[in-house]
Amino acid sequence: MIDRITIYIKDIELDDIKDRLDLLPAGEAKDGSYIYSTQLRNLKVTYKGRSLWIAGSLHKYAKGNNYSLFTYEEAKNVLLELSTYIGISLEYFVVSNIELAVNIQMEKSTEKYLAILHSYKAHPFIYMSPMKGTSQLKGRKCHLAEYTIKFYDKTFEAIKDSRLHKDRWKEIPDRLLRYEIQLSRKQLKNKGLTNVTGENLLSPLHYTRFKRLMNSIFNEIVFDDITINYSGMLEDDVKRYIFAKSERYDLYLQYLKEEKGEKEYRKERRRTNELLKKIALLSKGEFQSELESKFKLAMSKI
Repeated sequence: MIDRITIYIKDIELDDIKDRLDLLPAGEAKDGSYIYSTQLRNLKVTYKGRSLWIAGSLHKYAKGNNYSLFTYEEAKNVLLELSTYIGISLEYFVVSNIELAVNIQMEKSTEKYLAILHSYKAHPFIYMSPMKGTSQLKGRKCHLAEYTIKFYDKTFEAIKDSRLHKDRWKEIPDRLLRYEIQLSRKQLKNKGLTNVTGENLLSPLHYTRFKRLMNSIFNEIVFDDITINYSGMLEDDVKRYIFAKSERYDLYLQYLKEEKGEKEYRKERRRTNELLKKIALLSKGEFQSELESKFKLAMSKI
């Protein structure tokens, strides 16, 4: 569940950790003080301004990749190992940002499921920029003020990002769709997760809260599955729904905001969101049904 994380520990004397962590000079800060850094496997460790920063994937630290299964218990073990190695209690590990994620094994090509992602709380899913060195669109994201939601082809990303020889690519599971939420410390607080430290990450309460958050966000996503059954809908609702799903709808919203004012713009967004929720209660399409089922299965394993 927990993958990438950034942690900082304040008020540390360099002499207390320099030799133990094998910290080496890595530059100079704006105040003229030196910056030191090192690597703990894949984790980047930086000392600056009397604070120690640790950033990277706990999943990769434990298993060398982040496409395999990685449970909450395994994440806890990594935190305990880091605490022992650094020699500082987890209560002083302050979480700056965190990435919650799950890899979902799908039956068909991940493009089928990416295509049906429409919006979350009236915010559209947009295609992510291609990975460096590629031109293929393999993911979609929804950016909000509080957090960012992503879905992308984990198999494709793992192959491109992997140092494995081509002959070993078959070791990476095929058709993996990754669901990911990125949260900063401020965003965690807005979600009711205040003062998140390494110590309370070990608590079953935080595990439950993180899992509930991932579920609640997923359950509010609006899908656009063309295999949906529209029988029983009013014709006007069908027209509005099709228009709201079109590429031109954003132009209409822009017109309302600029010409009619914020009130009319918000009114239209609210009406459309209510209609999308209504449509979501109808018979689900093939890809949406499978994604929801496979998501529940994947979440049960972490």
